Amino acid sequence: MDLRESYSRDIRIFDKFYKWGWLALLIAWLLIYSQAGGNYAAYILNLIFINTIIAVGLNILTGYTGLISLGHAAFMAIGAYTSAILTVKLSVPFWLALPISGAMAGFIGFVVGLPSLRLTGIYLALATMAFGFIVDEIIIQWHSVTGGAEGLSALPPTICGFTFDSYPKYFFITFFSLALVLLSAKNLLRGTFGRALTAIRDSETAAETMGVNLGWYKALAFTLSAVYTGLAGSLYAHLILFISVDNFTLLHSISFIVMIVVGGLGSITGSVMGAVFITMLPEIIAFSKDYLPAAIRNTAGLQAAVYGIILMLFVILQPSGFYGLWVKIRNWWRMFPL
Repeated sequence: MDLRESYSRDIRIFDKFYKWGWLALLIAWLLIYSQAGGNYAAYILNLIFINTIIAVGLNILTGYTGLISLGHAAFMAIGAYTSAILTVKLSVPFWLALPISGAMAGFIGFVVGLPSLRLTGIYLALATMAFGFIVDEIIIQWHSVTGGAEGLSALPPTICGFTFDSYPKYFFITFFSLALVLLSAKNLLRGTFGRALTAIRDSETAAETMGVNLGWYKALAFTLSAVYTGLAGSLYAHLILFISVDNFTLLHSISFIVMIVVGGLGSITGSVMGAVFITMLPEIIAFSKDYLPAAIRNTAGLQAAVYGIILMLFVILQPSGFYGLWVKIRNWWRMFPL
């Protein structure tokens, strides 16, 4: 087995240089497929990229820091509504509304995270779930700004005079946004910040003994996670061009949790794997309905039930997710036939 024998090698973005070649091939395939595969293919790719940004943000909080959140759909809503309000009602350009949306979600995440730092486990999950309900109620009641239960329209983004008014065109915005998020997250997590978060997750007592400021790093993890989710919310609003409170429910927060559990906790690659799988899952369910018995096919909560079953199976049979399974297969292949 190939072991990392130095710190400089351990913090590389890729531990093997040939992986840069595979990355280049993947990027080339995505570019070609998004432009030649039609509107539906481009829409799915856009949705995968947005969900991947959310999964990366939530994995920083849950996978790396060990803090559970059931309110990330609320941070996504904050980013989406902030961007829609800025661009539609205040005529702020999209390139400026996007980072402002992330900053607004990050600020709210910092405010929410501070009183939640004394909570752990199920109590923190309940607190963040309550925060999600509060945000939904604010959206409904603040009708003059958010449109209330009727929803709010968003505009196709325009940058340097070019309007991204189709899914293939919008692909370039979500693609470059995801690339920046992945690069920033990778650089943050492979250094002191990421090691401090991992130490907090493994043992708060040991981390504090080593000089890690628990409150500060937990607040930073909450803020950074909310920033990424707010950016994803802004991208989502300008993708579907209409948002309402129904787009940011508790079920969406649960689906984000399922993403990182299925993909692999504490792994950027796992976030990507989980986002791809969970984004494609509704399409798979819709395709499979024709082959299911009528009693199951017409069940209103079929998607939620499938999420629950998948989450339960992965927790019991494969707790390290798709990424952990891939690591096992890779290590077995390297050691074969020993």
